[in-house]
Amino acid sequence: MQSVMNNVLPSETISVQHALEKVTRLLETAGSSFIDAQATVEECTKTLVLCDREIQSLQQLDVATQTVEAVVSILRNILSDPALDLSADMALPNLYAGVKLSEIVRILKGEPGDHVPIPAGEVDLF
Repeated sequence: MQSVMNNVLPSETISVQHALEKVTRLLETAGSSFIDAQATVEECTKTLVLCDREIQSLQQLDVATQTVEAVVSILRNILSDPALDLSADMALPNLYAGVKLSEIVRILKGEPGDHVPIPAGEVDLF
């Protein structure tokens, strides 16, 4: 899958602080989705007997959730450190280079929209 094309002028910039704030909010939202997914998986598997391999696979969801929560904490620590100068600007295309979800690019660019949840892809259930 190719990344979203850069449709902005190279002169469009965003401060590092503002970029970190937006990314932190995106990760907080993703973390909440992970927690919801964990609750759903827990409910669905209450009556199932899982083998070790399946349990390890499901534990990866917990690891992903904890990883997102950790990165959010790190970003908050960076944002709250008064010794850092986060006022420098960076080019928006550099910020979203390689991002495949157009909704994420739209949010990072600050474009108006409904901020609808990012549509989920296909899920293969066993």
